[in-house]
Amino acid sequence: MKRFISDKVLGRKINDVVFEASQGAIDASNKENGHRVINGAFGTFFDENGDLFTFDSVYELFGKVDRVQIAKYASGIPGPKVFRDAVKDWLFTRNNVTIDSEVIATPGGTGALSSTIKNTLAPGETVVYPEIGWGPYKTIAAQHNVNIATYDMFDGDAFNIESFVKTTNEVMDKEGKVLVFINDPCQNPTGYTMTNKEWDTVLTHLNTLADKGPVVLLHDIAYIDFHKEGHYGRIFNKFRNLSENMLVVLAFSASKTMTAYGMRVGAQVLISSNKDELEAFKHACENTARGVWSTVNNGGMMTFASLVNNKGVQEKYKKEKDWVMNLLDERASILMDEAAKVNLDLYPYKEGFFVTLKVTDEAEKDALHTALKDAGIFIVNIKGGLRIAICSIQKAKLKGLAKRIKDVHDAHK
Repeated sequence: MKRFISDKVLGRKINDVVFEASQGAIDASNKENGHRVINGAFGTFFDENGDLFTFDSVYELFGKVDRVQIAKYASGIPGPKVFRDAVKDWLFTRNNVTIDSEVIATPGGTGALSSTIKNTLAPGETVVYPEIGWGPYKTIAAQHNVNIATYDMFDGDAFNIESFVKTTNEVMDKEGKVLVFINDPCQNPTGYTMTNKEWDTVLTHLNTLADKGPVVLLHDIAYIDFHKEGHYGRIFNKFRNLSENMLVVLAFSASKTMTAYGMRVGAQVLISSNKDELEAFKHACENTARGVWSTVNNGGMMTFASLVNNKGVQEKYKKEKDWVMNLLDERASILMDEAAKVNLDLYPYKEGFFVTLKVTDEAEKDALHTALKDAGIFIVNIKGGLRIAICSIQKAKLKGLAKRIKDVHDAHK
């Protein structure tokens, strides 16, 4: 008998571990022990008062956007030219990078990820991403009926190039094409940032791999504006000398850059020396935009363009962002120093919004996750560990957290 639902999506349902953990924390906070509840789930920045933090500089600009601009559709499916130019200026010009690229506006970085999978792979083909990665990668892959192959993220405290090479070689040999995700800098969920040498090794391999077939590198730069160096030109400049059989797609989240998570503003930035293939891919992504979300939040795009084109406001923005990054450093230091004292195993962390507890045994990890919730500690259960969102936990609550986790862990071994 026929059903309302298509066979290909039968049985799918959302089980978002981030929202589940955060709601659990909210519910627990309403009980007597609410003061001991840790909500380390959401990847949005909260200040030391426990309030969602937003940049005054950004919202002053948003308040000046004409209401007609906020109300209207964008002037084009790929986004208005002023926004697309602003993305290039923000990512490249201010980082002293000269590189040809095409920009398509997307609803957040998620839209860029989804469109890239849709326009690179046919159903049944394979996307490659790190085993310890952002959970919704899997959800997005399922939406497009593609398979998943993962590479080990770490070899000790360094990027696992051997696993990366092995996995991408296997997919190329089997399918004749590779789409691979790298999330850098400030990787979600570990807070790792790759070195220059690691990037050189990765790109040398992918260039060689492109001799066998097309290679698409999806570079997820969602947290690029929280990179300690303050610029990322050292990596983007490397994309100028790639094989003609390579395409780089930057998945940029202007929403995160502006602390405007709900505005859903992002972009696909396409880079390739193969101009014919680049043009064809751009048209395919524009077609996806029209058929899936139509146009992106125009008020948000205009706000971002205003930020990029107003140097005076950028100074205020930088001061606010520096304050956020310094506070993230302080929070990370508290957790990592105390974790070292109690022998709590963490994945390598360098910067960013998250620190991840390393628990490779899945049964042990699931049991620990449940026990921590019972103890009022709500963090996110991911493959290979438990993600702690230091972006949302005040310093006072981070103090002693490592020991609390360790005590729960030891009690439930």
